[in-house]
This record gives sequence, C-alpha cells and structure tokens, in this order.
Amino acid sequence: MDYIETWKEVIQRPSNFYRKMPVTGGYAEPLTFAAISYLIYGLLSALFNREMIGDMYGYGIGSGGPGLFNSLIIAITFPITGIISVLVGAAILYIIYKVLGGKGSYEGTVRFICYATAVMLLSWIPFIGWVFGFYGLYLYILGGMIVHDVSMVKSAIAVLLPLVLIILLAVAVAVFVLSSTFSTLV
Repeated sequence: MDYIETWKEVIQRPSNFYRKMPVTGGYAEPLTFAAISYLIYGLLSALFNREMIGDMYGYGIGSGGPGLFNSLIIAITFPITGIISVLVGAAILYIIYKVLGGKGSYEGTVRFICYATAVMLLSWIPFIGWVFGFYGLYLYILGGMIVHDVSMVKSAIAVLLPLVLIILLAVAVAVFVLSSTFSTLV
C-alpha cells in the first residue's frame, strides 16, 4: 500500500476511489491506512497543539503544555482508540444501512470508514480543522452510498442519525442534570 498515493486519491477524487475500492480482500490494508492516519493526526496534534492542550488543562500559555512525553503518549494511543472506534462505528453504520436497504457488507463499511480517515491529516489544524471534519462526513456519506448502493439521502441519514442521537442524548442528560441541580436549590 502506498499511503501517500491512496491519501491523495481519497482526498482529491473520492468518487473514483470508492468506486474502484474493493469491498472484500481483508481488513489489513484499510486498517493499516487508518492506523497511519490516526498516528499522524496524533503526532501533529501533540506537536503543534501542545500550547492549546496545556492551556485547556491549566498549564497556561508558554508553559509548554503537558510535556512532550505526555503528548507522545496521547499520539501513540490515537491509533489504538481510532481502530476500535472504526470497528464499532462500522458495526453501527452497517446495521443502519441494512435497515435502510443497503446491500453492502460489514467489511465494505470498515473499508470506506478507514479510507475516510484521510481527512485527519488536515483536521488537526487549529481553528480550521472543523472544515475538514465536514469533508470527512461527506466522505462517509459518499463511501456508504457507493458501498451499500443506496441514495445520497439514505446514506446521509445513515451517517447523520448516530450524530443526531448523540446530540439528543447529551441535551437530555444536560437538562436532567440542570433540572436536578435547580430542584435541590429551590
């Protein structure tokens, strides 16, 4: 696998990439791609955002953040937690796509999610990284549409439904906590 060429293809021509991407053939190559993406993301985040991380945890600007050792530990754990999230996320999306009439396999779902991690090489950039996060959502929607042979609308529903449910759950928990807090004060 040529990581750089694959990365360029995913970022620049995702439709062509996903149409040519085999949906079978094992997990090793796509998971390796994702692990490299997560590792690079973790390293870049740790090296270039140390000041911001330090400020978030109360170390203050100019203190050097939580230290190079801690930053490297964070960078090393990103690939491990990233691969776990890919596998769990693929299971959730696979089920949703099946409910929506998708024809793809779990392996195909893992593959398109792994290659969508290409955006992580750009999403670590402070203040503009969120733009690439939206491009990552597009890659998920496009990959799911092609792998599961569903419409763009169904693919968008499959990708966005878990996000909406998480937001609704967070709001419900916040309302519960706030109402509990205020009821004890009154």
